[in-house]
Amino acid sequence: MFRSVPYIGMTLMVLFLQIFILDELSIALWLRPMIFPIVVMLLPMEWRTIWVMLATLAVGLVMDLAQGGAGLYTATLLPLSVLRSWVLYITTRRGVEHGDQTSLFSRMSMRNIMTYVGAMLVLHHAMFFVLERLSFAMPLQLVLTIVCSSALSLIIAWPIVRLYSSKIA
Repeated sequence: MFRSVPYIGMTLMVLFLQIFILDELSIALWLRPMIFPIVVMLLPMEWRTIWVMLATLAVGLVMDLAQGGAGLYTATLLPLSVLRSWVLYITTRRGVEHGDQTSLFSRMSMRNIMTYVGAMLVLHHAMFFVLERLSFAMPLQLVLTIVCSSALSLIIAWPIVRLYSSKIA
């Protein structure tokens, strides 16, 4: 509980950056950076699932209300909260010990953290754009949108993840 203020500060910073800057950019139709999922990804891995789900629900509702997503943001964030420990294990071969009270991210290398964040961003973008279109009429454009948006999101998220890992974790 002693780290809740930095998490809230990071969450507000990321949400303001997403809502007021990144969502106002019109770079290209197939290029849409979304960094708000890092709020869910960087929550402490030691938290119980219910707290992670409630925090994810709050972030999803804020994004839906701010962007008029009609539940799209919440529907793509909630599976991330469930899958994050599995994706962490698959990408970094590190598991979460339930008795451990130290932050898992503070013991991981930056390469492992960015591999995990990159995989989660690709997963989120894939769910988001598939649900947004609800069509596979143009599969090449869908794949291009997922790949390019995920890459740009990872580039933008890099300094935030570095700041998080140096100051909070």
